[in-house]
Amino acid sequence: YFTYGAPVALSLILALVLASTDRLLLAAFLDETTVGVYHAGYSLGSRTLDVVFIWLGMAGGPALIQALERGGQSALEDAAREQAGVIVLLTLPAAVGLALVARPLADLMVGEAMRAQAGHVTPWIAASGWLSGVTTYYLLQAFTLARRTSLLIVSMSAPALANVVLNLLLIPPLGLDGALIATTVSYGLGAVAAWALGRRACPLPIPWDVLAKVAGASLAMAVCVARLPAPGGLLELTLKAGVGAVVYGAVVLGLDVGGLRGKLSLILRRKAQAA
Repeated sequence: YFTYGAPVALSLILALVLASTDRLLLAAFLDETTVGVYHAGYSLGSRTLDVVFIWLGMAGGPALIQALERGGQSALEDAAREQAGVIVLLTLPAAVGLALVARPLADLMVGEAMRAQAGHVTPWIAASGWLSGVTTYYLLQAFTLARRTSLLIVSMSAPALANVVLNLLLIPPLGLDGALIATTVSYGLGAVAAWALGRRACPLPIPWDVLAKVAGASLAMAVCVARLPAPGGLLELTLKAGVGAVVYGAVVLGLDVGGLRGKLSLILRRKAQAA
């Protein structure tokens, strides 16, 4: 139990280093006001996506273990491919949408003195939060499934170290933007490291076709939302969120991403039969 669990605990410590170093260095190089702005935008971006990822992870992790125990590697790959598709289908548009409504969301959730800068921070953190969620709740599962949790430390050490180095290099010349760039690049590096090392432990499939279609649908959503008026506040947030959801839903249904039309038809038939 110790051999399996100790690397998990250490990887969580490294995840904490990755998530908090930027604040400490911003305070050291700049001031506490900048840290407050960064934290406000960080909370809007990261915590919102965390809710979705935690919900998916609570169901997804046990499902992968069950598939591996009952059907071996082939069953695991089938379950993982479906799970990864669902994660991308739900979370990528959520991250893009969060970036699109960053300003009106900040108007509602953040004090007047920090709204503008918090709205600037949120899109960067939405990207970082998506990379972090995909890494934590999907890619890193390879090490626990293969019972090679020592590789968790290796995969988390790379982004944690990169985050410290990049913040030291970028905050002095770029200020707040330096911390945002450092955080996003570090989480991207963490995703690549987890994917590369995971292939050696327990390869999990990446649904590239679903990812490409969802990215295209998210881009279409972004183009439409960007053309909408920006009255600010709740009105802008409601307008952009509603239009974005309709456009994204229409595109993914039109592309039949992951066999979505067939699954919806099956659900509707079952409801009709139950009624």
